[in-house]
Formats: sequence, C-alpha cells, structure tokens
Amino acid sequence: MAQIIDLVSTNKIISHPTWDIVAIFVFLIIGFFYGLWAGRTKLIAFLISLYVSGFLFENFYYLTKLVKGGSIIERFTFETIIFTLLAIVLTILFAKLLEPQFESGPKNWLKSFLISFSSIGLFFSYLFHILPAKEAFTFSPLVQNLFASNSAFFWWLFIPLIVLFWTK
Repeated sequence: MAQIIDLVSTNKIISHPTWDIVAIFVFLIIGFFYGLWAGRTKLIAFLISLYVSGFLFENFYYLTKLVKGGSIIERFTFETIIFTLLAIVLTILFAKLLEPQFESGPKNWLKSFLISFSSIGLFFSYLFHILPAKEAFTFSPLVQNLFASNSAFFWWLFIPLIVLFWTK
C-alpha cells in the first residue's frame, strides 16, 4: 500500500511540478550540460564574471529608474535579463583573458563538473538574493534553504572560490 501511495505522490509531482522541483531540476540539468559543453576556461570565466556581475548589478544606480513601474514579475524578468546579459558579456571578455586549459581525463571531467555546478549554484543564488524572486514566487523550505536564505547566499559565494582554487 505504501508503494502505491509513493507512486501516486510521484505521479502528482511529475504531472504538476511545483516551482521548487522545477528550480532544482533546472539547476541539475544546466549544471550537467553546461559542464559538458563549456571547457574549463569558459567555466572559470563564467564563475569570475558572476562575482563581478553581482557586484556591478547590486551597485547599478540606474537600475531602479529602468525598472520603475510594472508588476513584480515584469521587474523580476527585466532584472534577470540585465543580470544574465551582464554575466554573458563579462564571460566573453574574461574568456579572452584566460589561457585555454587542454587537460583531459576523468579528473578534468570532475573538475569541470564541480566548477559548473558551483557556478550555476551561484547564479541561482544571485537570482534569489539580488533579484526580486522571493517577492515574485513562493518556494518551499528546501529551495529557500538551498538558494534563497542569507546563509545559503554566503555559502554559494564561498564554495565556488574553494572549488576554483582546488581545481586549478
């Protein structure tokens, strides 16, 4: 009987996923495929660009004037686009400054995935921390604790640095 209930619960989650499940699933998928697609140089450039983008975005004086008015969803969407474009432009610039890494083998794959997941985790944490995601959406305690809380934001700022220095 317990197995039937678990199957029913699983079926409900799969057929009507909550924002929480979608956020975690997107985090895992993006982390995996970005780790496969991008080389270590692009991954490191993206990680560095996230730190710089976060600093620039939080101190962008004209942002409030650009997003004045509109609903919270419109503001969230617009700010997400601005932050993402800033991160992409800086990633391209930083990738040109870094020397390419041509290592291969299982250890390099592990390093790439660690950099990828920590970068995507930092990106998601930025979305929850500096953008109005908490105002626009309601998330479960799992996602709140994993990405949206102040302590999670600190750890997502700290962990990628450790990963970066460990994988270099």
